[in-house]
Order: sequence, then structure tokens, then C-alpha cells
Amino acid sequence: MTRAGREPAEDVKRRLVTACQEAGLAIQSANMVRQPHDGSRVILVGAVPEGWPFDTPMLSLTAKVSARGDWTRTVDVRCVATDDDTHPGNSPWMQGRGEVPLGESIEQLRETLAERDQVLTAVKQGDRGPFVFERSVWKIVDLLAGLDRFGDTE
Repeated sequence: MTRAGREPAEDVKRRLVTACQEAGLAIQSANMVRQPHDGSRVILVGAVPEGWPFDTPMLSLTAKVSARGDWTRTVDVRCVATDDDTHPGNSPWMQGRGEVPLGESIEQLRETLAERDQVLTAVKQGDRGPFVFERSVWKIVDLLAGLDRFGDTE
């Protein structure tokens, strides 16, 4: 990647970190990974609420910047509704915020956190969802589905 491509990727990473902080989250990780096949950079930001005791992030943001520095100006937002790091596969995951415009990222992160609180409350009362909101659906997703195609894992 040329310097011209790296600088926009660094800028995107800073913007994603700032969006998480503006939404009231702490940054657990902020990384850029260079894709060897095309020189693009994938930016991955993991964010957590204050006091989150687990090694894995509760919320993640992802964006891709081309080797020339171009990008779609959208962010993929993922979030899990759990307070238990040991069984995220048994918890609802948010779907529907795969292309959040950068200019709406803080607002949508705040919406995500409010939805997560509602989903957590419902789950604790025994509701398994799915939970439908204006821009997203939270549902339990089988995170291991399809892994059998890689052969026996025993």
C-alpha cells in the first residue's frame, strides 16, 4: 500500500475510534490489517462499555479502505447482547447495520446500545426473540453453522 492509501486508512480508524468514544464506549482494540491480495486495509475497532470484564469486544466496527485510499464511507456494526463472555452463541446478535453511513455512526451506535439494553432485559425475562427494531433485528445466530464443511473437528 502506498503512503497515499495508508493515510486515509489511518484517518478512518481514528474516526471509528472517536465515534465509539462519543457513544460512550471504551476502545478495547483498534487495528488495521493489510490484505495481501489487493493491498487494501481492513479497519477493525472493538469497543466495550466501561467495566466490561471480558477479552472479546461487545461491539465491533469494520471498514475497508482500498490501496488508493478509496472507501464506501460506510461502516459495518456488530454487537452481541450478553453479559456473559462464555456463551455468545446463545445470545442475540444484531443484524441490519452492515452499511452505516459514517455521518450517522455516532447516532446509530447510541441506538445500538439502547436496543442492546432492551434486548438484555427481555432475554433476562426469558424472551428468546427475535427482537425487531426500526433499523435492526437481534436474534440468536448459530455461530458454528457451516463449520462441518471443514471436516471433522475432533
